[in-house]
This record gives sequence, structure tokens and C-alpha cells, in this order.
Amino acid sequence: MANFARHRHRWLRLGAAALVASALVRAPVAAAAGPITEYGPVPSAIPIGGVCEVEFDHRGALWVEQYLSSQVARFDPATGRFDNFTTPMPLSVPGGMDLDRDGNLWLPQVTGNSLLRVDTRDGGMTELPLPWANAFTATPLGIPLHTGLGLANDLALGPDGALWFTLGGLDSIGRYDPVTGAWSKHRVPGEILGQVGALFGIIKPGPGRTVVFDLPQMNKVATLDVDTHRFTQYTMPTPASFPVGVRTARDGSIWVAEALGMKIARIEPGGRITEYPLLGVGGLLSSVLDGLLVGGIGNPLPMPGPIAEAGDGKIYFAVSFPALFGLGNQIARFDPVTREVRMWSTPSSASYPCDINVHQPDAVWFGLLTSNRIGKLDIGR
Repeated sequence: MANFARHRHRWLRLGAAALVASALVRAPVAAAAGPITEYGPVPSAIPIGGVCEVEFDHRGALWVEQYLSSQVARFDPATGRFDNFTTPMPLSVPGGMDLDRDGNLWLPQVTGNSLLRVDTRDGGMTELPLPWANAFTATPLGIPLHTGLGLANDLALGPDGALWFTLGGLDSIGRYDPVTGAWSKHRVPGEILGQVGALFGIIKPGPGRTVVFDLPQMNKVATLDVDTHRFTQYTMPTPASFPVGVRTARDGSIWVAEALGMKIARIEPGGRITEYPLLGVGGLLSSVLDGLLVGGIGNPLPMPGPIAEAGDGKIYFAVSFPALFGLGNQIARFDPVTREVRMWSTPSSASYPCDINVHQPDAVWFGLLTSNRIGKLDIGR
């Protein structure tokens, strides 16, 4: 650990200029298409940086994960300015993000077998290696490389103030306490092929004292009690539905996006599951025509991904997902009362909306993976 700390501080000093490698960029705003406005492209070290998850910090800045370029960008919605920060390890594949109680941004480095803490004031980064499944650590040409088999992909702040994260390579859920520095991991009962889940593993705050996460390869959603470490698993009624999006609503229910089932589902606090099919001829035709009207096209199949309840009480989700089965370019809304579904196409074609953020009460923000942009759906219209 001492050697690690020395190397980390050395790299933070020598790489300060590189971490702000962004050099401060004022990004153009794409023409708004209906209620959707796109911002970008997000500055990146490569043509497609892999824009996916977006997260607001306590100062109102929007942080943008770029997992292909191993960078994290900060976006100012008021000025349209981007600042870009590069992770200490190349090809680290930064994953899903969340803030701790002190306002620090945290994310796993999937191939780096570590967690990364980002100071939202200046973009300074600190790596914390996972204590399990290390493969090797080396510094060829002075470049820090460290990797392992943990395959942590997403992270969430739990009700206990700890950071909970997926560990697909170990078929487990991990925990790190940023106050005490304590680590622990908890094997998911019956989980197999966690490496598959690592590609699509999502974890979020759950109902009560739990975190909730998907098990797409098992066709299940599960919760983990942060105090008792008890797992509860829910099997989706549709076989091979591939649940990839999970999020807890204000009433304690869990909303699930079933990508291959082309449905969304609600898990009630008592465990009852209700599915809502999205596939329909009228919906497909409307989706294609609406996309043409705004200049963007994409896979019209309603294959939902990340999902969340927004400030208006309606459920929003990204379409299409996952990329392996076709690139969509829509954001959809489901009304739990009327069961009406409405979709909006993004200006960018085959944009692959890759996350949903409902931090602001009158808007839904999301990353656009293939166009390297971020989008905003105005739900106040």
C-alpha cells in the first residue's frame, strides 16, 4: 500500500495537466428536436468515447462517464462547457457512478479492478484497488497498469452510507465504507456466468435498507439488505426477458426494464410482479415516423434499458438496449395510471441512449453512446 500511495501521489502531481486534458471546451448545442436537446459532442481522446452514465454533483454540474476512452467529463448546463479528466490507468473502463455523502464522485474501473474517487471540485482522482481477484500490477514506461477478475461495473450509495458495487467476475456484490476503509463482498446465491452480468450489471438504492440489482443472465432481479446481508430474488414472469434496468420508485416498488422481453415490469413491495408489454405494430410505425420527423433513425424495437421514475411520477426509460441487438434512438415514458406509452426520438441516429438521470424535476438527462453526446428531455412541456 505504501508503494501504491507513492505512485498514486506521483502520478497525481505529474499528470495534473493531463487530467485536465480537456482543456476547457465550450461545446456546441445541437438543434433541439421537439422536447429533446442534445449537447456535445463530449470531448474525448478517441472518436467515440463511450458516453453512458450521467450524474449531477452537489454543485449542479453533470458528470459524464466515457468508458471507451477511460475519461470522465464535467458539463456545466448553464454555459455548455465541458472539462475532461483522464483516469490514471489507461483502458480502465470507468463504470456506473454515484456520489458519497461528502459529495465525492465514485465509480468502478472495470478492467482496473479498483474503485475511483473523483474530487468534483477539481477532478482530482484517487484509485483504491479491490482486495480480491488481482491479476497483476505493473508500471511499464512509468504507466500504471493494474487489473484483475473482479469486473466491478456499477456502483451505488447504500442507505448505510457505504458504496455497494457489482462484482460480476466473482458472482458477488461488493461493499466499501469510505469512512472506515473497510471492504466486504457477498456471494449472490445461485448466480452463474456473472461475467455476462458484468457487461450489463446495474445496482441502485433499493426499497428501505436495501440495494437492488439485476441478474440478466438468470432472468432475475434481486435486493440485498445492507444490515442483515439477506438476498431476495425475483424471477421475471417472461422467460429469457433479460432484465437490465432497475430503479426504486418513491412508493417502494421496483421498476424493471426487460430488454429482450420488450416489456417493463413493476415489482410491488409484497413481491407481486406486473409486466407491461411495449411491442405493438402501431408503436413501431409511430416510432419510425417520429424519428424521421426529427432527423434521427434507429432500431424501432422497444428494447428498454435504464429506467427511473421522474419528478412527474411517470416512468422513463432508454430505448434500445443492449447494443448487441440493435441501436435505438428513443427515450420513452410510461404512465402507471393510464398505462400509456410515449416515445421521443433523439436528433442523432442510432444514438443508443445509455443512462437515465432524473435529478432535475422538470427534465430527464441521458448519455448517447454512439454520437458521443448528452441529451435532455424536457418533461415540463
